[in-house]
Amino acid sequence: MRYFAYASNMSPALIAAASPGHRFLAAARLEHHRLAFTRRSIRSGSGVADVVPEIGAEVWGALYELHDDRIEALDLKEGVGFAYERSAVVVRAAQGEELTAFAYTVISRDAMEVAPSLEYLRGIVEGAEARSLPESYLASLRALAARWHGQPTALSPGARSDA
Repeated sequence: MRYFAYASNMSPALIAAASPGHRFLAAARLEHHRLAFTRRSIRSGSGVADVVPEIGAEVWGALYELHDDRIEALDLKEGVGFAYERSAVVVRAAQGEELTAFAYTVISRDAMEVAPSLEYLRGIVEGAEARSLPESYLASLRALAARWHGQPTALSPGARSDA
């Protein structure tokens, strides 16, 4: 089954721990959606990622092939049933091919977005860099630190966080 990861699961280390035997297929984009932080994490108290419809926007991520017997463990990690649900999406691989996949989307969104932690943002950026997402999208991810924390360079390569 194909899975489109747009946040921390883009990280090669995180997806390997959550779904051993996965296969990275391609960098891909979900058109007419934007990255948002629509849920407060029970563990950290900070915002966690979601994709929400928005005409003209796009969210880049990692497209994986997962073994069917590993999806239940990933569902458990992502809080399927109370935090997230699996949603069918159509993504466009970097080479232009349209593919169906699933993505985790927030079940019950907060009325306003919730500030993500700098550490969480750093993980998203590092995963995006590892998957060679387009530089313009990487720049937009790095700019999230300024939006949420007033620290425009907080996610620069090699930067440290107190988060």
